[in-house]
Amino acid sequence: MVYAPLKLVWEITFKCNMNCIHCGSDCSSVEKPYQLTTAECFQIIRDLADLGCKSIVLSGGEPLLRKDYSAIAAEIKRHGMEVSFISNGDMVNEESIKVLRAIQPAAFGISLDAGESYLHDYIRGKKGSFDKVIRAFNLLKENGIQASVVSTIHKLNFDQLPKIRDILMKNGVRLWQIQYGDHIGRMTKETMITEAQFWEIGQFILETRQKYKKYFDVVSGADVFGYNGQTGEQIQGYWTGCFAGMQCLGLGSDGSVRGCLSLQKDEFLEPYTTRERSLKEIWNDPESFKYNRQFDCSTLTGYCQKCVYAALCKAGCVRSASIDGGRNNPYCLYKIEKSGYTSKEQARVSFSGEELAEIYNPLKELPEEFYS
Repeated sequence: MVYAPLKLVWEITFKCNMNCIHCGSDCSSVEKPYQLTTAECFQIIRDLADLGCKSIVLSGGEPLLRKDYSAIAAEIKRHGMEVSFISNGDMVNEESIKVLRAIQPAAFGISLDAGESYLHDYIRGKKGSFDKVIRAFNLLKENGIQASVVSTIHKLNFDQLPKIRDILMKNGVRLWQIQYGDHIGRMTKETMITEAQFWEIGQFILETRQKYKKYFDVVSGADVFGYNGQTGEQIQGYWTGCFAGMQCLGLGSDGSVRGCLSLQKDEFLEPYTTRERSLKEIWNDPESFKYNRQFDCSTLTGYCQKCVYAALCKAGCVRSASIDGGRNNPYCLYKIEKSGYTSKEQARVSFSGEELAEIYNPLKELPEEFYS
């Protein structure tokens, strides 16, 4: 089978000006000393064009912190590929919007994790970040750039989804990706949504698509809301397995290669960086991305092992399926339809402020307003 990296998500910098409690990459305010040079980035872009890549998403860290982000974006477009961004919105201002207007990205994604300013700021670890997001929406709209939003959901902001939706409708944001956070990087397992909350978010996605379709072009559950069965197919379509290392690719700021940037475990890190082998060589090596390209049903565990969709679905999103070892995905709408929730705790939807404080206080002291 011939594989092509149709979409690349590229962490062009590890540096970030926020400190999000759910950051999977555990980014910091200091750049890695071995960040790829501009020339190395240009070579990667040439390789990607030769491999048939269609779309590149520049992320981080915060991509606008990298001084040559505009040159990288321009080179991507010069090679006939689509370029987009995923940002925290903090640096979208009167100066940077001129650069973005010249680049004309296909979309400019901004993270919005709460519909209330104090909670979004708390999650992001920076006061004023919510107001900066609203400013970014306005600037992007005024300059003809398509804004999109990514919301990462955990126990703390689960009940914020309707409020986020209201903000997006008010500000004319028509593209929305809803995903849940896994306990990778800075996020702990205790913060993850329950299976029941996962189910409720799935229903929320369907409701939003149906009742508010005049406001949204896309309301997506990313690749983590499925798989198959009645509800899964409504949200995701017919799921035929994770595309990491098959049609998708993730690249780190140091040239490290993964089938998907969400696959942060070392077992999913390819053995060579783009400094040691060209990206074309890594992609075309038959031993690369074996967890998907050489998938074997015998690696499945738990419910996924006996599921009728096992060979087709392959346990859904590899990140979610492998987070606790093995390859089994409890966050599966079909599994919930057929077998319910794994435990009484996983069947819970609501948590009191005191319970949430106990979960999140070790990560960051909660603002006083949270208890009101």
